[in-house]
Amino acid sequence: ANSSEEGDNPGNQFRTGLVTAVFVHILSPSRDVIYEVQLTGQDAHQSEMIPEHELYYGPRSPVRVLPSLPNNIEANGEILMCQIQSYATTHAVLRLKDSLLAYQSNTPDECGQLLYILDELSKVHMSRPILVETLIGRSVAMLKSHKNVNVAQQARELVKKWKGIDKAEKDKKCDHHNSISYVYTVLIVKAGNQFYVEENISPERVKYRKGTKKLGGEEIESSNSTITTATGLC
Repeated sequence: ANSSEEGDNPGNQFRTGLVTAVFVHILSPSRDVIYEVQLTGQDAHQSEMIPEHELYYGPRSPVRVLPSLPNNIEANGEILMCQIQSYATTHAVLRLKDSLLAYQSNTPDECGQLLYILDELSKVHMSRPILVETLIGRSVAMLKSHKNVNVAQQARELVKKWKGIDKAEKDKKCDHHNSISYVYTVLIVKAGNQFYVEENISPERVKYRKGTKKLGGEEIESSNSTITTATGLC
C-alpha cells in the first residue's frame, strides 16, 4: 500500500519506519503490545509509539504468521504485498467462484476440488459489500443440495456463516469507505528451504518478527519497512 495508489485523502497516506523496540504491558488484561518505530524518509530521526492494532508491514518485512486452523503450526515468512482488503478479497473470491462453477459433475475428483474451493472460501475475510459484488452466496447455495454429503454440508455451513455476516453488517450500517482494512500476501518459509505464497492473510494472523537492518550505519534488530496507520501512516 502506498499513497499514490490510495488517492489524495490524507488519512490514507502512510509513512514508513523500522521497529526498534517492543513493549508488552504485562499488567494489562489483554497484554497490550506497543512498538517504538523509527521513521524513515522525510520523517527520518523521528520516532513514534504505535499500538499493535495500528501497525502494518511493508514489503520484505520479516513476520510470523499464525495458523488459520487450530491443528496447524505457526510459520515464519516475509511480506510480499500489502493490499486494501476489499480489492484483494473481491478478486480472490471471483477467482474461486469461476473455479467453483467449472465443476458440475459428481466424480470423486471433482467433489474433492469442490471441497477444496469451499475450504478456501471459508478462510476469506468476508464482508457484505464483497458478498453483494461477487454474488458468491448464490453459487455456493446451489451446492446445498449436492449429491455428495460433505460438499452439501460444507456449502450449508458457509451460506449460514455469510448470512450472519450480511445481517450483522447491515444492522450496524457499516461505512466501508471510511473503515479501510488491509490483507497481506506472504512468502511462507518451511523447514528444508521449502516455501510457498499465501494470499489474503488478515492482519490478526501477522505478527512482528525480529530482523536485522542497518540504520544510519548501525546494525539494529528491526522489522523492515513496517508501516502503520496510527496517524495516517502506511
